Amino acid sequence: MSDEHQNSMGPVMDATPEIQELSERPEIKHAAIHELHKKHHENQVHHFTEEHREKHIAAWKVTKYAEEVAAYGINYFMKVFIGDGLFIHIRVHRQAHHAKYDFYSLHETFKHDVATCVFTEGIHNLNGVFIQEMAGEIAEQMRNVQKKIKSLAICQQDASNELTMDFGFLKFDENELDSSTRLSEYIRLSLNTSAETVVKFMKDGWGLPNPDLIISVTGGAKSFEMSTRLKKVFQRGLVAAAVNTNAWLITAGTNAGVVKEVGEALNNYRYKNEKHGLDVPCIGIGSWGYTAGNELLSKPASIWPTSMNGYSKGSHLLMKSMRSQSLDAIHMDVADEYCVRNYVVKEKLKKRCDLEPNHTHFLLFDDGGTSADTVLPLRAEIEKYCRHSCSQTVVEDETEQTLIPIVMVLVEGGPSSIRTICQALDSNTPVVVVKDSGRAADLVAELYACYPENENNTGNNIFPLRPQTAASRSDSREVEINKILTKAKNDNAWIDEIKSDLCRVLSERHELVTIFKFDGKKHNGNLEDAILEALFNAAKFSGDTNEQHRRTAELKLALAWHKFDYTQNYLLTDTTISKWKEPNLRRALVDALRRGHVDFVELLIEFGTSLENLTVADLKELYKTANTSNALPLKIRAKRDASMRDLFYLSYFKSLCNGAMVDRTLSLKDEQRLGKSASRDLFLWAIFLDRFELATYLCSKTWNSSVAPLFGALIYRRAARLTLDSEMKQQYMGNADQLDNYAASIIDRCFDNDEEFAVDMLKRPSTVFYNITPLQLALKSNCRSFIASKCVQRYIDNEWYGHINYKRQAIHFRVFLCSLFLPLLPIFCFFLPYVQKHKRLVRSARDPSTISQPTMIHSVIQPGLNRGRVYLGKVDKIAYFYRAPIVRFYYYTIFFVIFLGLFSFVLLADYFPWNNYQEQRSGIQGLHIPIPEIFLHICLWCLAIEEARQLISVDSKREFFSRIWNIIDVLGIVLYVIGFITRFFVNESLFTISKIFLCLDLILWYVRTLNLFAAYEKFGLKLFMIFNTMRDLLFFICFILIFLYGFSVASWSLINTANQVFWNYNSDGSLYNVSTANDGNDLWTWQTIRDVTNYGVWKVFGQVDPINGNDSYSDVAFVLAILFVAIANVLLLNVLVALFNLTIQNVQNQSHVLWRYQRFLLVAEYRDKPLLPPPFNIFYYLFVFLRYIIRKMKSLCCRCRRSATVSGDNVPIDRIDVSESIIQREEFKVTDAMQRESAIADDYWGYTLKHGKKDQMEIALHDIEEKLHDVRQQLQMIHTGSNNNNYQPLNNDRNSCASED
Repeated sequence: MSDEHQNSMGPVMDATPEIQELSERPEIKHAAIHELHKKHHENQVHHFTEEHREKHIAAWKVTKYAEEVAAYGINYFMKVFIGDGLFIHIRVHRQAHHAKYDFYSLHETFKHDVATCVFTEGIHNLNGVFIQEMAGEIAEQMRNVQKKIKSLAICQQDASNELTMDFGFLKFDENELDSSTRLSEYIRLSLNTSAETVVKFMKDGWGLPNPDLIISVTGGAKSFEMSTRLKKVFQRGLVAAAVNTNAWLITAGTNAGVVKEVGEALNNYRYKNEKHGLDVPCIGIGSWGYTAGNELLSKPASIWPTSMNGYSKGSHLLMKSMRSQSLDAIHMDVADEYCVRNYVVKEKLKKRCDLEPNHTHFLLFDDGGTSADTVLPLRAEIEKYCRHSCSQTVVEDETEQTLIPIVMVLVEGGPSSIRTICQALDSNTPVVVVKDSGRAADLVAELYACYPENENNTGNNIFPLRPQTAASRSDSREVEINKILTKAKNDNAWIDEIKSDLCRVLSERHELVTIFKFDGKKHNGNLEDAILEALFNAAKFSGDTNEQHRRTAELKLALAWHKFDYTQNYLLTDTTISKWKEPNLRRALVDALRRGHVDFVELLIEFGTSLENLTVADLKELYKTANTSNALPLKIRAKRDASMRDLFYLSYFKSLCNGAMVDRTLSLKDEQRLGKSASRDLFLWAIFLDRFELATYLCSKTWNSSVAPLFGALIYRRAARLTLDSEMKQQYMGNADQLDNYAASIIDRCFDNDEEFAVDMLKRPSTVFYNITPLQLALKSNCRSFIASKCVQRYIDNEWYGHINYKRQAIHFRVFLCSLFLPLLPIFCFFLPYVQKHKRLVRSARDPSTISQPTMIHSVIQPGLNRGRVYLGKVDKIAYFYRAPIVRFYYYTIFFVIFLGLFSFVLLADYFPWNNYQEQRSGIQGLHIPIPEIFLHICLWCLAIEEARQLISVDSKREFFSRIWNIIDVLGIVLYVIGFITRFFVNESLFTISKIFLCLDLILWYVRTLNLFAAYEKFGLKLFMIFNTMRDLLFFICFILIFLYGFSVASWSLINTANQVFWNYNSDGSLYNVSTANDGNDLWTWQTIRDVTNYGVWKVFGQVDPINGNDSYSDVAFVLAILFVAIANVLLLNVLVALFNLTIQNVQNQSHVLWRYQRFLLVAEYRDKPLLPPPFNIFYYLFVFLRYIIRKMKSLCCRCRRSATVSGDNVPIDRIDVSESIIQREEFKVTDAMQRESAIADDYWGYTLKHGKKDQMEIALHDIEEKLHDVRQQLQMIHTGSNNNNYQPLNNDRNSCASED
């Protein structure tokens, strides 16, 4: 076979990150390790233990790999290092269409008659290993084929009852079998074999998957002629139709005419999609006698044993002997023993034709003759039986047979093609006729135009034709038909043989014929559209008495071709929706979800198909498509039998399940409905498969609409960390930001509707999403837009001020004064205004007896005993004062000011070596270190304890170190510890180190105080600008250092040459000696680097010193100085200024979100800090420790008397009990608050989904316009209802709040 007919495997290559990531899939990696240990336990070779298993898993690394495109997918052969100098060779198969990865086999060899699967580095002949793997696959397939031949009693000839012996694989060249060879399967059958038997053999013997469509192609053979342009259009349309619908292609299998064009189309498609390993089943149904070179396909009876057991034993012995021999000698053995036949026809014979090499399967029927037409009736029966045998559906607990759509395509052709389409039309198979392709196709197209479309449907005509008119039209049609047949007869003598049957079927089956014209406007040159039209026509006029079946078939086709307009206008309308059964619509919804057609999903749900009616089996079916290349990356170790849903949950919600499996569907029956959690489960499924548009729509259908986008953002951000592809990382981050914006918009809509309700939502755990509060989820998923929303900022205000009424004037200054004067005894706090928070139970409007979840409301408490106000005691005021994070913030600010003053004083005037010589320190004789330094160490150790508490209490160390301030704190503590330890040694060098580190530490603590400015918007924005411009400065420093050292080294070497080299001349000017300073020794010192840097660094800032000297060295150095100053000052510094401007503009555009996010982190930090700042926080820690000990002792005493209970009300995101919230499937109760949130979110989603391509700013402007419109209407109503111009205020609530403030 020539190269153009092969799907060649690429060479053995070094492993790439993508291949390594593929091999890390649990269904591959853990399956291979499991198989390795299983085989070696059986053969007792290495006695692998669990310790070895963990070592193999940890050391797993692919070193070499190769790819092979095969039928129905692609094979990956990998050489994997597993530690201890051992390697294994594995084979991974990727299925076509579904793109599912499967661990296929582990290569096994024999050493001293003992099977082993591990190799050393010396065994690296991967090509030979691959061929052995191929041999094993072929042998297994042949065993299965022979078994089915025996069970189905498939005979070889009509005249003999002998089981067929001619079957196996075809190789269309004379080359040796290798890993690049593409094989086709064939079998010789008797013409009397029933269609039922043939179809069962194709499915069970060959293992062909069930198709969604059958495309039968017929047409011209040896006399076939068609232009190159028309051939390309035909090939492109045919392959597009086959690939999009998971179709079988059925042809005559001959290497001539239109069948050859079909083969070339498939061959081109395979090469273009070699990376994805897709292969379309193409079945050739032909005559054994008509096949040229059929003797090459026949084998002696002695090669194949009649006993199945004998074959298995013989093949095993053969494989054992092969493995013990050299790997280079297996090619011919495999080809001979495993039924791989070289099929190369060198001479063309008359009235016979060879097989087309790009078909995947051949059915060759032997009736003892050489005519190709004898197979046509059986081919029609096979196609008909394929429709009935491959598809069943369950509707209302009854199994119904649904026919697989079938269509025949006629291209050119002769009398055989006419007979074929006649038989097809008689079987109600639609036919697409390719007009202008020649001969039979053009004849059918011309005759088709002579028959009116509604002639045979007169019963439906409102105004039937009068007899005279019908008779006259019939006469004119007969004349025109005879004229067409007479004209065609001049070139085709066979017209008389077929004209009666052809005219009859065109008259009776006129609706089943579709004419496709290459340059016609009807189909726009798309053959696939013509095929779809033919299938629609067949569904309408199939004669099926069950109208539901016809509609279901049409809807299935519309989904396969994504014909939304047709579905919306004809299938799912207001008049037809009542005729649909719920199970059929449910299956259509599952199909639409699987294909990712958002418009179909929306249409089906709009017409009443509920997501809640989907079952656990439907969800499992959808997760079977999770192994596509578009799914989010997985990185988790799991058991081999873990479902894909479990793997996704463990990869992205590992903190939710504490390592336990989270597949709730394992304990559920497949027929159980998903219920109210359906929208959530499907939303997460769409996110995991990275179907963002579908996930956005499903997000709009979930309960807790403000939490669902945050959950999706969390998944996408974790996927961005797992993926290695920079483009995919950027795409995942973009999707996460979009979901973040959705969540922010929804919570702000709720805030505009009811402020107290929206703020309360932030603290209420989501019963739909595993009892996680929105704020916990937003912080964990880094959703800055959500945190910057108005609602969250109102919540932050409430948290920041606590019970202090922050709506009063100059409240910041008043709180600061209360904190500043007598900070540990705040007597002035009694005069601050406070707000008392309590919960109000709101009754449902629908059911007054039903009480919804409590809503937090505020009551203002005045400083004095005002009438009508609630009095608050002094103890309560002190408690409220200390609990407010703003008070702690001011206390820590005061502490930092004092601390930095003390630190600075110690380093400037009171830091001395350890006093071992009884000198005075702080006026005290014999004191080892001064008293101010003692206080400094106490403060620093208290800071270190506080930082350790924060590090221990955080959920994720990654999140802790992702914040720059925490890094500065840790680095400052590390520098202090080094300086603290070295200061106790009375050694000059160590004391120098100690003071240097403490000075560096002081710088960090000064920088650390900048975080305090984040509490105020004006200062915080400037702080962000400084940090972002520092990044640009780092890049600039790298560039300037290159120029600086290039210039400085060159100039300094030129200037100092006169001090290093001395030229000695005689009085007559002749040179008599050249000497060097110090004889050329010790010229290099570390001072040289300092001098070189000092020489160039000041020129960056424009400070240029004159160069003394008139020699050439000085002249060149002068020119270099001019060039460097020009580059450094004019070019690089201006570039830096431009970068600063750009960065500042970007920060300015995002300043609103950035500052609010940082403020949220600041409030969260000070809310959790101790009540008192260092060094007084040590008393707080002692109190907490004693309280913990007391509670622990009480719990130990009471443990034997009480049962442990678990509450899931306010559980952190990393400590959710899987047994309560995930593994058990509980139908959550839809509360009044959830319905209210959903109602508010529906308005937003309705506009967002409708205008999904519009910018968020346009949505905000639209909201403002709607509010202005409402205000105008209210003003107009007030104007019409009043006779004067004195209008009442529109917002009484705001005025009342202002009066209280």
